[in-house]
Amino acid sequence: MPTGFGWDFKTQYQFCQWEHMEYQGRQYKDALYEKKGKIAYITLNRPEKRNAYNDGMFGDMLAGLHQANDDPEVKVVVIRGAGINFSAGHDLSSPKEEESPPVSPSLNPTVVDYYGFERRRCNKHEDIFNYPKPTIAQVHGYCIGAGEIVAAMCDITIAAEDAQFGARGFGRFVNGINNYPIYPIGSNKAYCGRMLPEISGKEAEQLGTVNLAVPKEKLDEEVNRWAEMLSLLPAEVFTLAKEWFSGMLDINGWGTAMRAHYGAHLMLQYIRFRPDEISLYKERRDRGLKGFVAQRAASATPKA
Repeated sequence: MPTGFGWDFKTQYQFCQWEHMEYQGRQYKDALYEKKGKIAYITLNRPEKRNAYNDGMFGDMLAGLHQANDDPEVKVVVIRGAGINFSAGHDLSSPKEEESPPVSPSLNPTVVDYYGFERRRCNKHEDIFNYPKPTIAQVHGYCIGAGEIVAAMCDITIAAEDAQFGARGFGRFVNGINNYPIYPIGSNKAYCGRMLPEISGKEAEQLGTVNLAVPKEKLDEEVNRWAEMLSLLPAEVFTLAKEWFSGMLDINGWGTAMRAHYGAHLMLQYIRFRPDEISLYKERRDRGLKGFVAQRAASATPKA
């Protein structure tokens, strides 16, 4: 079904986006690709923007995943951030012309158009989760919103103890407690942890939402140790095991939950804020994004 945005709307599965992101001859910029032995490193490279995701960074990251998958020597992929942060989420200040494909000023989009847009954006995360080679998220500094989701989609997440996980706009709960399986919901403690605005790397380890939290100065060493260990194991075992695991999750509703998230995320754009609630849209309009972040800082995460 064609839409005004220039692509066909599909009600079920769509193509894997990283497979269609060309890497040959690519000049990596917003995310860098580097191979050391059997390990590929994809470094989010917009430190001046706290590695906030725009289309350029998503494109370079996906191209790096494509290149690593096509290289038989690569056994493990590490995703990390340049500078002092992993990623501050989506870049809310990106110019409109960075949206892909371009939206005509005369377009009168429908809800189907917007749903297709959400699907294309969010499906990137599902592609990372189903990636055929082991992936490690190396998290330090801010790991917010889309950054947190990318880390969650990796097979292993190793964080600095003082890393900050969260979602600036609405609190962490809406980042997908019911569709991102890396976040356990089998206990009240883990469930509550998904509703807190921000948590540290150490708190995330205690909740079980990351595999390991280490002092920041030991993060590189620990990630490389895990990557080297994984690189010694049979590659085909990982690929088959991940396929089996993904299949079991699909049987239990994982794929359905992912697709439900697209619609839920679309509906979140139209929620009503009450006068006593912090509104991202109002604060950003009146005081800018930094003003909103400062306002949110007044409501610190409660301690148990």
